[in-house]
Amino acid sequence: MIDRARMNLGNNIIGRLEKGGRIFEMLLDPEQAWEAKKYIREEINRRLKEGKEKSRMSPKQIIEDPNIPLELIFESFIVFEDLKRGKKATDGDMEAIFGTTDGREIGAHILLDGDIQWTRAQREEEKEKKLKKIINIISKNAINPQNNKPHPPERIEKAIEEADVKIDLMRNAEEQVDDVVKKIRTIIPIKMEQIEMAVKIPTSFTAKGYNIVAQYAQIKKEEWQSDGSWVSVISMPAGLQMELLDKLNKLTHGRIQTKLMKS
Repeated sequence: MIDRARMNLGNNIIGRLEKGGRIFEMLLDPEQAWEAKKYIREEINRRLKEGKEKSRMSPKQIIEDPNIPLELIFESFIVFEDLKRGKKATDGDMEAIFGTTDGREIGAHILLDGDIQWTRAQREEEKEKKLKKIINIISKNAINPQNNKPHPPERIEKAIEEADVKIDLMRNAEEQVDDVVKKIRTIIPIKMEQIEMAVKIPTSFTAKGYNIVAQYAQIKKEEWQSDGSWVSVISMPAGLQMELLDKLNKLTHGRIQTKLMKS
């Protein structure tokens, strides 16, 4: 593994954490690491929304969370000081900074606070993928209010370029649609068809359900019921309604409750 790292990282990427004047690096799978970082961010946001005193995840919680498969995320649990040169971190440095030499725990620290060093090609590929999805969502849900006709995807893409919109690689495409529309409104006349919907998610599915809803919609009102279920009023592009309902129905095995409020 060390010789291979010296020569070529292959399709893997480096997770890097600088702490206490020392550097710790580990080798990660790019797609698995990407999903893990997104999940951690969403989980922290969910805890903040719930007003929990401790919103930050701990390394122990990351290790124990079944949604964060460390064995798939990390090529191995070897910790390096300089991975490309094959130079391992010393036990003394790991003990001094983390109080352990356990690679799984140090890997959890890297997922929490470290930098994921995506290659330029990986960044460009992910950016292009998200951009295409954003354009597709807008083209299906937006109209020109001057003639009530949809904008072609090419015009939306050009407006995004002219408005110098930055695509956030760590946010889902659905989460960025509203922000993008606001920015390109200075370039072209555009209006999104929106709906409002009431949603109730049963107790057993609130954590994952909240994260799914937050990806697709703006949460306008929310309330946690005495039985632990989550009730909310959300606003979202009309064209994403069926996709959201499909994901929530699969998650809850059809136990999701929704009511369309206005269109």
